[in-house]
Amino acid sequence: MKKLLLIIVIVLAAAFGYTWYLDHSGDVDQAYVKAHLGKTGVVVVDVRSEEVYNGKAPREGIPGGRISGAINFPLAGLEKAGAAEALTKAGITKDVEVILYCNTGNQSGKFAKALVTKFGFDRAKVKNFKGGVVEWTKNPANPFDAGEQKPQAQ
Repeated sequence: MKKLLLIIVIVLAAAFGYTWYLDHSGDVDQAYVKAHLGKTGVVVVDVRSEEVYNGKAPREGIPGGRISGAINFPLAGLEKAGAAEALTKAGITKDVEVILYCNTGNQSGKFAKALVTKFGFDRAKVKNFKGGVVEWTKNPANPFDAGEQKPQAQ
């Protein structure tokens, strides 16, 4: 009985460790993003909504807009029919390094995990910018495009 319990504990620990690895092994910081921004073979992806990408603040204290040069592919788009084709059309392919970000790194972490587990991307080529826009915009020297916030219809 003790051996069985030990085996169960080891299996659960290994499973949890693998899940943690998938969630955090590709985390990168601001310096990494700066060093790779604009490089050939690197795609920077804002996984927030199109409205936020184009300038609408998601909530107080977090600006709308995007890291200059980033493309937009909202996290919700991964659940739509034809998502694999849409990723390819957007330039998010298995032959490039993909750096993902959101407000703080949580939603982009989910996107990173989905690219690896659901779409078969190489984990070594999928990076999650932990800190996201909140961290990026603390430094006014970082390239950031506030976008065009269009007035809401009344």
